[in-house]
Amino acid sequence: MDSLLTLMKRKHVASYNIDIEIPKGTVEKLLHKTWQATSSKNNFMPYSVHVLGPDKKEEKILVWKKCVAKQQYSEDQAVKQGKIKKAQTKANPYYNHIKENSHLLIFTPRVCDKPTRYCQKQIEEGHYAQEMFDDQVNEIINTTSIEVGMFASHLTLFCMEQDIDVSYAVCMPVLLKNWQNLPFVKHRPIMLMSLGYGGKYRSQNLQAMGWKPEDDFKPEINEVVKWI
Repeated sequence: MDSLLTLMKRKHVASYNIDIEIPKGTVEKLLHKTWQATSSKNNFMPYSVHVLGPDKKEEKILVWKKCVAKQQYSEDQAVKQGKIKKAQTKANPYYNHIKENSHLLIFTPRVCDKPTRYCQKQIEEGHYAQEMFDDQVNEIINTTSIEVGMFASHLTLFCMEQDIDVSYAVCMPVLLKNWQNLPFVKHRPIMLMSLGYGGKYRSQNLQAMGWKPEDDFKPEINEVVKWI
């Protein structure tokens, strides 16, 4: 129950209080704790977590611009296909957490060249470990994305336990060529996660516009969970 109450405190951050930074040592401990707690198929952990700290403002703005461009492209295509009537003309304000935060995490796939001794023995006996080959990164992107989600979920809990806010983003370019000005990105990003101390939350913005909590709520559980 304590974990449930802790996780239910999480709200999407509209804007962080950028005057307050999370100490590097705190982030290191949170990431180490998450690394300890997160399981992975054959213990490969086929992803990298790139950490942009408070000093990486230019890199964060570059990432934010990529997300805004992706949003605009997707909406323009939707208009052409008749799926929506018109595209937004302004950048989504809820992307601001990507450029204004204490820390930004970029999750990307990783080629694993160091299997465990057990896995190495399995390989010698004929097991095919796709995680070890660069040309298989996109083949296992779904599995890798699930593992990234597990890591992010654990990190969320550990952050919320210390009253550190987090927000996520997955609306970004998937073609690697769009990331060439960030050379540490070797494979298409899977997810972005920002950390900091919230200044204003999405829910507060919606309430200020007259929306009620029930106007913006997740589906009922019976729409999601299906007993067979």
